Amino acid sequence: MVSSGGEWLCNLIGGLDESVDDETLKRVLVDCGRGCQSQSTIKKARAIYERSKDIDTFLTEFGETNKHLHREKEGTYLVYPRCYCTRVNKIPQGQMPAIYCNCSVGWAKALFEGALGRPVDVTLEKSIIAGDSECRLRIEL
Repeated sequence: MVSSGGEWLCNLIGGLDESVDDETLKRVLVDCGRGCQSQSTIKKARAIYERSKDIDTFLTEFGETNKHLHREKEGTYLVYPRCYCTRVNKIPQGQMPAIYCNCSVGWAKALFEGALGRPVDVTLEKSIIAGDSECRLRIEL
């Protein structure tokens, strides 16, 4: 059973999903996700970046403090084995529209843009809410 707050959020996202185009809803959710990112986390990442000699050094050092940061041949990713979003991680599978996970895109953008001081692209590749086995965000630095 979904809590009343969870049910309300599912209804909100579901209603928006039916009422506005996907790109508009994604932009709204990305902006919401930016607001969830902790300023202290951004400051810690920024400090690592400022003392790094290059982006590779930053990613290596930042990866030591963030176990979800993965560097692979194909690129740089944030990979989560479960949903850590406290707003939705207790909502049963299939009840929250998967488009909600664009909030995580904004969260990751705020983190890396704050650290690097420039825009980055983030792509949601997999989502537990969408039924995938992990959440996977590609970070384009």
